[in-house]
Amino acid sequence: MKVVCSILCILVSLMACQPEPLDVKLEEYEPEIVVSSQVVPDYLMVVGLTRSFTVLSSAGFQGEGDTALFEQLLVDSALVTIESSLGVDTLFQLSPGLFASVNELEDPGGTYHLTVKDYDEGKTATASSTMLKNIPFDTVYPYINEEEELIKMNVEFTDEKDVPNFYVLSVYSRNTNNGGIDVNTFFENGSNNIEYLELITDKEIDGEKIVRDFGLFDVSTKDSLMVSLSNISEGYYSFLVSRERSGNILAEVTNEPINYPSNVENGLGYFNTHYPSLQFFDLTSLNE
Repeated sequence: MKVVCSILCILVSLMACQPEPLDVKLEEYEPEIVVSSQVVPDYLMVVGLTRSFTVLSSAGFQGEGDTALFEQLLVDSALVTIESSLGVDTLFQLSPGLFASVNELEDPGGTYHLTVKDYDEGKTATASSTMLKNIPFDTVYPYINEEEELIKMNVEFTDEKDVPNFYVLSVYSRNTNNGGIDVNTFFENGSNNIEYLELITDKEIDGEKIVRDFGLFDVSTKDSLMVSLSNISEGYYSFLVSRERSGNILAEVTNEPINYPSNVENGLGYFNTHYPSLQFFDLTSLNE
């Protein structure tokens, strides 16, 4: 009984020593425009626009899985333009948060200037990016490794000599029963699955042939694939490395943004104009 009373006395003493709660006033959070972009060869450029948030906002605190709150993050009322030596291209809206160019972007060495005017928030963000030289595949093909019972991909390309290069190699899949990969719907949320992504630098392999042979563990012969190889800027490479280190390289736009490297003035994210090499494969042919 004495032991119990002693413990109770200690707990009462500790509770009595707790300071009074303090009132903390946080400044109202101002969302920023978040930019992403992708060039689809022979089609168009797509620019993705969302708004940032914090975990203290309704989107961060309650927003996971909430479609209404997710839609609040999408910029759906904006003037988006890209200016280059070819003129000014005013992008049209594909869907909330997605804007596409009318003209193709195919000018290696050319500089492109993005301007976004978000009417709802009354904010403007700008960014510039240089179109780098396209690096083609030397060889790219899927095959079945019978011993491992696994679909694998062989990719080979030649690095540009005496020029520092940075690459992103990725493979996307889509169930063939759904009609295969459609470039026109490639950027729709959840339309395709990422099966492989690798960031490559030529720091120690300048001018050499780069060979990759890797397995696709969640792919079957019922799927179709798109393989993408992009020659990217060092800045965008650093952006992707930062996201990879945080375990967030394939994050959805609903995740809380982290302070990644950015080339966007008055905004977040990264505006890039790399011109990828693309190859499509219907894996049902592997059964023939």
